[in-house]
Order: sequence, then C-alpha cells, then structure tokens
Amino acid sequence: MRRTRVLTAVLALAAGLLAGGPPALAADTPAAVPKAAAGTYSWHNARIDGGGFVPGIVFNRAEPDLAYARTDIGGAYRWQESTGSWIPLLDSVGWDDWGHTGVVSIASDAADPDRVYAAVGTYTNDWDPGNGAVMRSTDRGATWRKTVLPFKLGGNMPGRGMGERLAVDPHDNDVLYLGAPSGHGLWRSTDAGVTWSKVTSFPNPGNYAQDPDDESGYASDNQGVVWVTFDESTGTAGSPARTVYVGVADKDNAVYRSTDAGATWERVAASPPGIWRTRASSTRRTVTSISRTATPAGPTTGARAGCTGTPRRPGPGRTSARSRRRTPTSASAGSPWTGRTRAR
Repeated sequence: MRRTRVLTAVLALAAGLLAGGPPALAADTPAAVPKAAAGTYSWHNARIDGGGFVPGIVFNRAEPDLAYARTDIGGAYRWQESTGSWIPLLDSVGWDDWGHTGVVSIASDAADPDRVYAAVGTYTNDWDPGNGAVMRSTDRGATWRKTVLPFKLGGNMPGRGMGERLAVDPHDNDVLYLGAPSGHGLWRSTDAGVTWSKVTSFPNPGNYAQDPDDESGYASDNQGVVWVTFDESTGTAGSPARTVYVGVADKDNAVYRSTDAGATWERVAASPPGIWRTRASSTRRTVTSISRTATPAGPTTGARAGCTGTPRRPGPGRTSARSRRRTPTSASAGSPWTGRTRAR
C-alpha cells in the first residue's frame, strides 16, 4: 500500500511537469523568492525511526519510571512516562562538536534525581577530531554544561556495550568515576563532574583490542576500563562508599576492588581467567551482578553469567559463569573459585 501511494505521488508530479510545469528560468531574470512573514513557523523534532545501537538503558535507583537511554551515534534520551515516549536530550549539540552525539555512558543520580551525567564522544581514532567530554545537567537533561576531557571517548567504538563507565557515588553524589578507553585508566571527579583527575593508584588500564592489526585504529584500540559500581553497604550519607568495584577489558585480570574509597586497589583474587565481566551493578542486597561472555572474538557473543554477593553477609556469595557445561562458583566473596561441571 505504501509503495502504491508513493508511486501515485511520483506519477502525479511527473504529469504536472509534462502538462505545464514551471518554465526554465532565464539567466538574466532570477525568480523572486517570497519572504516568509515573521513568526509564521514553529519548529519541532521530526521523528525518524530505525538504525543504530542503544547499548545502554539506565534507571534512576530512587525514582520510579525515570530512565535514560544512550545511543552510539544518536544522542541520549529520557523516558517520559506520561506520554509513553522518549525525549531527545542532545539535539543542541552542534556540528563543531558532532562527536558528542555518541554517548558511551550515562549516570543518573539517585540522591538527586534531577542530576544526570553523560560521557560523550563517538570515536577514539582520528575519525573524530575532538576529545570526549562529560556533560552534566541539573534538570534531567533539559540543559547541559560540559567539561572537555584530555582524551577521546568512543560511543561508537567496539566495547560500547561492555557496561556503564560513568558512575555516581550513592552516598556522596559529588563523587563520580569514569572508566576511560585507550589506556587512559580510571578518572574521578569530586565536584559533581566539573573537574576530573586520573586515579593514579588504579593499576590496570586494560589490554584488550578486538583486532590489534586494524590500521584504522578502530578495532585496534584498547577498550580500557569498562564499568564502575559501588557496594552501597560500605558508606554513609555524606561520605564516599568505601568499597568500589571496577571492570577492565582484560580477560585474565577483569575485576578490581578498593575498600578505602578509591585510595588503593587490588585485583579480585582467584577470579576465573578467560571470562569477560561485561556489566555490573550493586544494591544494598547485592554487591555485584555481572554478565559475562566467553569467546576469543571479544565481549559481543558467547555465554552469559552472573556474580552476586550479600553486603549484610560480606563473606558468603555466589558467582557463576555459564559457558556450555562448566560453571565456576565462589562462596567466599570471590576467593577461592571452583569449577562445577553440569550434565547435559
């Protein structure tokens, strides 16, 4: 039916031109263009459906129905429950900063739901001439302020679905962490995203590249530090969470932990090697919940898994990584690990 309507419109246009369309303009008689009366036009977004990835949807932990979606090249969106629609938040990004329509991570502040942050930048190679930035809003994305970073971010780079690289401390919401790609490590802000500094004590900037031989720099970039989450049971209001977990694109050294609010870090011991830790979250009842994939090609396909622990009982916990028939598990906060073979 749609093709019939389009064909009819095209034929009608062609018939009009043959029957007496506007004559060719003489070179010395340019056509007069009527001027539009002031105030006769109003502008709205034109809805365009389809195309691209939505690598992440982030829910606010305190307010129901407050959710944000990030896309790899098409900006960020906030869910509006009253209309059942997504509201675009980055349409104000201009051509000079076109790369900032790629969103690699979003963080919604549970302590102050009006605050939201977006880590933006489309490519880490020379396809994007500009550096990445962290954008911050105090009105749920209606308006933004921006801090440009000293490195690039890659909303449309490999690894964009590995997890949320940007996170707000649940107890001190002036503290944020950002995991960087390209070997730039872990970064922290203590003034609600206005300024950022590198966490020099963090030991592992990652080492995984999808295709180290890619000369364009797209697939050969180090995917870096890929997620950050907090153990909410280890802090009190107004002081930073003591325990922070960070995921790294390194199959053999994938998870790190700090128990002193980010001053020092250690690898989570005896974690099963060769398995991706691609996402993590934390609540008062669950320390981490990690999905994993195990494949030589990288963190895009493969088996799924999870990691859970109970903050009120810091010792017992269970972590599993299902890859066909073998399930590594731990019942002592990540150390030691054992393999459990399942019958088919």
